[in-house]
Amino acid sequence: MTANAKRIFLYGGLLGGIALIIGVIVAVTAPTLTVMATELSESDHTLGNKESQVVLIEYSDFQCPACRQYSQVISDVVAEFESHMVFTYRYFPLRKIHKNAVTSAQAAEAAGFQGKFWEMYYVLFENQNEWAEMTQDKALETFKGYAKGLGLDTKKFEEDFSSEKAMEKITADEKSANKANLDHTPTFFLNGKEISNPRSLDEFRKVIRDEISKTKK
Repeated sequence: MTANAKRIFLYGGLLGGIALIIGVIVAVTAPTLTVMATELSESDHTLGNKESQVVLIEYSDFQCPACRQYSQVISDVVAEFESHMVFTYRYFPLRKIHKNAVTSAQAAEAAGFQGKFWEMYYVLFENQNEWAEMTQDKALETFKGYAKGLGLDTKKFEEDFSSEKAMEKITADEKSANKANLDHTPTFFLNGKEISNPRSLDEFRKVIRDEISKTKK
């Protein structure tokens, strides 16, 4: 994770910006208190301590502007509490409203096969405005450029991009989201329970800190 990537978003106006984005893209809904298993699979992309008792799962879409905003908040939260929590990113492409939601997920998964999922994660969010409205063919060419910039084997990247294995992971995440009746991104689960999206970095810190305190009792 580069210093530049970790600082691509500004916190000023985060509260209003996220609320506006979510209101425009999808209807804001109160948490349904959906309960989800906290077990992680080998295919999950994680940051932090896998042995911890605090598990934060996000269902996200790389073309979602609100997810873009939250990616930096998550980065800072994990950096602060990485020894006490594990963060897991799962795909939930909003196919009906984001034409490159699946395409960008394929790019991230393909990068993951070469050990650079998180590097591609930040590049995709950082450059969201560049590729979001491209045709899928042009988006793929753009993603290949990102892959090259990350030092990936671009031939393998393109093969993995179109592979069944990549789509299996994306589809599996999507099915679990649908099973939980999710209808918006980002959606967060903390130790299996859906939570209201924190409106600031400080609020997110408090949510995580409170959960860590519970596990120590």
